[in-house]
Amino acid sequence: MSIYTLRHFQAPGRAEPCKAILEYTGAKWTLESPQWPQEKINQPIGKLPVLVETNKDGTRFILSDSLAIEQYLVCKYNLCVPEQDRQMVARQTELRNQLNDLFQMTQLIVNITEPTTRTNFIQRFMTLAKDVVTYQEKWLKENGSTGHYFGNKTTYIDLALLGTLCAIRCTLKGMPEMLEPFNKKNAPLMNNVMTTMEKDSKLVKYMSTCQW
Repeated sequence: MSIYTLRHFQAPGRAEPCKAILEYTGAKWTLESPQWPQEKINQPIGKLPVLVETNKDGTRFILSDSLAIEQYLVCKYNLCVPEQDRQMVARQTELRNQLNDLFQMTQLIVNITEPTTRTNFIQRFMTLAKDVVTYQEKWLKENGSTGHYFGNKTTYIDLALLGTLCAIRCTLKGMPEMLEPFNKKNAPLMNNVMTTMEKDSKLVKYMSTCQW
């Protein structure tokens, strides 16, 4: 069995879906938070997260980029939609990218200090959030409102939603009005997926680390 080290900061961020996937699969893993920026030079492209997989024979596989890490893990642990169904694979990618776009914009907002520019980005985020929620709610309804994105079992996007919303909620904790698109009234089916994930015994440890 492989042993994993996930390098990332302690604060919730872009590695949250990776953490949720590792916990859900029961993988043996630890979180390593490098001293920053001192350790920046020792990362593959000078950024986090980084996944280090140590195999049985002692060899190591090192992978950077959060989405690449997620996709490697979900394929390895059979959490993807069937690869022969190219339309569903494309839908899976589309839904994940939408969630990632939302997270990326929150990172821009919290780092902008110029008032006018910040206001403009907040407006753009709110528009995008409403559009993404509308689109994903429609998809979840088409899937039968099962508490999952595909079929009636946990797959990649369920865990990606959990991790991404954890990161977004923590990032925007002091700006509750920006979280309104994701509340139970506006996004009931997405919240249904969140509830399914939160109640899963495999994710108890992860949920204890993700507070919002």
